[in-house]
Amino acid sequence: MDGPTYGEHSSPDLEKFKDELKIPEERAPDGKRRGADYHEISVEETTHSFHSDLDDTTIWGFDGQFPGPVLTARKGERLAVEFDNSGMPDEHLFNVDTNVEGTTSENYVGYDSPVPEVRTVTHFHGLKVDPANDGQAEMWTSPDGVEGPRFVNAVQELPNRQDRLTTMYHDHARGISRLNNYAGLVGPYRIKSKQEDEMNLPDGEYDVPLVLADRSFTDDGELFYPSMFMANVAGDVATVNGTAWPNMEVEPRKYRFHIINVSNGRTYDLGLDNDDEEAHGGPALHQISAGHGFLEEVVSIGHHGDMESLVLAPFERAEVIVDFSEYAGETFTVTNGAMFPYNGDGGHDDGGHDMNGMDMGDGDDDMDHGDDDMDHGEGGMGHGDMDHPMIHEIMQFRVTDDVSEPDTTADPATLRLPNRKGPDPNAAKTTRKVTMEMGMDDNGLMIHTLNGKRWSDPIEYKPQLGSTEIWELENTDDHTHPIHLHLVEFDVIDRERHHSHDDPQPPEPNERGGVDVVKVNPGETVRIAVKFDTYTGKFPFHCHVLEHEEHDMMRMFEVVSGNSSSAGRGRETNSGNN
Repeated sequence: MDGPTYGEHSSPDLEKFKDELKIPEERAPDGKRRGADYHEISVEETTHSFHSDLDDTTIWGFDGQFPGPVLTARKGERLAVEFDNSGMPDEHLFNVDTNVEGTTSENYVGYDSPVPEVRTVTHFHGLKVDPANDGQAEMWTSPDGVEGPRFVNAVQELPNRQDRLTTMYHDHARGISRLNNYAGLVGPYRIKSKQEDEMNLPDGEYDVPLVLADRSFTDDGELFYPSMFMANVAGDVATVNGTAWPNMEVEPRKYRFHIINVSNGRTYDLGLDNDDEEAHGGPALHQISAGHGFLEEVVSIGHHGDMESLVLAPFERAEVIVDFSEYAGETFTVTNGAMFPYNGDGGHDDGGHDMNGMDMGDGDDDMDHGDDDMDHGEGGMGHGDMDHPMIHEIMQFRVTDDVSEPDTTADPATLRLPNRKGPDPNAAKTTRKVTMEMGMDDNGLMIHTLNGKRWSDPIEYKPQLGSTEIWELENTDDHTHPIHLHLVEFDVIDRERHHSHDDPQPPEPNERGGVDVVKVNPGETVRIAVKFDTYTGKFPFHCHVLEHEEHDMMRMFEVVSGNSSSAGRGRETNSGNN
């Protein structure tokens, strides 16, 4: 392997908060297809400027940009989207490790065609679509037209018959999804609704997506990703909407932010800090949604709020309203208190905290690990016993002195959110258990699994169409796993700590609404209620740490119609129901 190893690499020093935040634009349709707005989106290799002091970086981008353009639909209005990767090169930006399953023909059952190094398929995360339009892992195509074993159609039909939504579209190609996403194949997606329009929320230029993605760079500005497979990969530079450590000028008024974490593996524990808190303090984040629809009620996040900070695992989202009206002329920094790899411990307290029984110091930038010191300098990466980079700051808001027009939007502190009817846990006739483990594979690579099984193992779970089930997600290893189910949104019922005499705890205030990703911390079982009420067919469920998903923390469930061997028959266990 040429060049420095992962633990030895550090990005060039970049001045923080120098460059202005870029705002991804909403993409206009290219026409109509069968009555639906039609988008033809190119998948391109191009260059992108992450920072004014860094050479332009080679990326892969939807429409040649990172993040991709915002795709927007109205609730109940169909979209048709076609991705064209025919102009892509034959060679990947990063090394493709063929020890990872999905990279060779032998990894596919009954498939004799080649598996090209460059191939893509786009998944619309959180959308309720049939399997053919879901963008699943084996539905990829290559630039020269080689089709994966489950490829169905080039145009993906998206019905958008669901609640309003803040989400993303991203690559999902088996064996290289972690590489394609890191290269840049991700973009925001929104479903808007009339109900949302009538709530008098900040809109237009005051309604802003914030796409969080950590990255590392070489001295000549190229993306750095380890050459061999590693189960935990993090960058040492924070980017927002494709700009490293940006600043955003905001008026002293209310803004709505759609925060989307598209990092491969980094969880963020976000806060909003003022350089001079003793003088004034700072505004709260008023969260109104965790992605699907709205929360039960507005959740105040910040000092003395309902929650101290906002934790977002990979591919979780949060829609928040921030009122800057009392802070003209002030500057606020978005901070991150989460360790990497994340294991459920927050970082927004002033004292030390504990991670897996290790004293992690007193909250300063230098953390004591016995004989090793981990340095968290200006975007640098420590070389202590974890060899993982820490990021303590994300971006900066600079409040102007005046507003350009009066702000008449609703007060988020008194905002009443629309009622939502989620799945009824009492209607569930089946409870399924999903366990999370880690170990080593035959090639000496770290592997993460669900129920001790791999992608290619037979399907265990076959929920019946229209049924409600309870899934018990049990984490027995050392990392937090954000578990995602395709097709459905679900409700978090409770969280139970293993080896504790305490009763199961209710979900966090900002989990009380529709979600499609849930964090399961080490030593914890999270129960979710899921209703399978839209389509039959095979769909994945997986950890959304992309390196974990890739090797091999992704399984399939199959929604079946009529009577099935797995529906309505009480508790299902790891023994399966093939």
